Amino acid sequence: MNSITLKKPAGSGYTLIQNAFIDHYMPEANGEFVKIYLYLLRCVSIDAQLSVSSIADTFDHTEKDVLRALSYWEKQGLLLLEKDSRGEIQGIAFLDPVTEEEEEAEAPSTPEVPAPEPVLEQAAASEPLPEASPLPPKKQPLTADRIAELKKQEDIEQLLFIAAQYIGRPLTPSEISNILYYYDTLHFSADLIEYLVEYCVSKGNKSSHYMEKVALGWASEGIQTVQQAKNSTNLYNKKYYSVLNAFGIKNRGPAASEKEYIDRWLDEYQFTLNIVAEACNRTISQTHEASFPYADKILQQWKKKGVHHLDDIRTLDTERMKKKKEAAPKASAPNKFNNFHQRDYDFEQLEKDLLNS
Repeated sequence: MNSITLKKPAGSGYTLIQNAFIDHYMPEANGEFVKIYLYLLRCVSIDAQLSVSSIADTFDHTEKDVLRALSYWEKQGLLLLEKDSRGEIQGIAFLDPVTEEEEEAEAPSTPEVPAPEPVLEQAAASEPLPEASPLPPKKQPLTADRIAELKKQEDIEQLLFIAAQYIGRPLTPSEISNILYYYDTLHFSADLIEYLVEYCVSKGNKSSHYMEKVALGWASEGIQTVQQAKNSTNLYNKKYYSVLNAFGIKNRGPAASEKEYIDRWLDEYQFTLNIVAEACNRTISQTHEASFPYADKILQQWKKKGVHHLDDIRTLDTERMKKKKEAAPKASAPNKFNNFHQRDYDFEQLEKDLLNS
């Protein structure tokens, strides 16, 4: 497999572990995943060259175990995995952990699950999604009396039990507080909160911070039922994973920079998914790799030329080929000299023959 190049964070003359990692990421992570993350930090501090197989040998894991750990930390936003055209990891960049204060400040303005846009086809649904509501109410700690009152309710008691089963361990006080916040302040039903937990766990992320961002995203969309949440997540999956599939990228979610490109193409440029997929196909044909910047240049040109449908692209192709043909130099008319059959002589050999005669 490929060798992996680790990129140093600034000032890494020693193995440094940020408090934000210990406080907010380590407690909820699988112990083996934590060991691999710490090992990577150690290796980057000494410019070590390593591969997925060498990491697996170090910890007596399978390569799939290592890839799962790397994928987990990428989903947590702590690593950025750089892959080649075959999908193999060739570089790992470390990203700074996000503190709880930063996540709380970011969540209302950048919800994890974006609202559906008019350019995308709506997923089939038995009930329509409501119009986006104002930002959700600011999170306020519940009083001890209110928490105790809510926990006595049968549906809440059952909800907390089910959430613990999904997460695979007893809930922390912070997680219980968050769930009660969704119920009491965001006015999510117990069924919707249960689906929220199920959805986040299915995405491979049990982080309470991630779950809160998703919940705030749903609240900003005005989602109040499980069906509405399913419709929204289906659109989310279609939006990002359709583009990744067009690029031939499988078995991973979009990186932050890739999501920025996709959002720009669909939201700012107002292109449909089939036009974006066409740009991806042309990018692969020209560069033989999934280059988001190259596809962006194609889509920028199409936006300038007023493309709205695939037929518009075919029209542009036809016009370009016509102009190219007209600009090509015309073949010169044949003359008598060129029509005369030119004989090929070996003048060096003729000279030797004359000297020897």
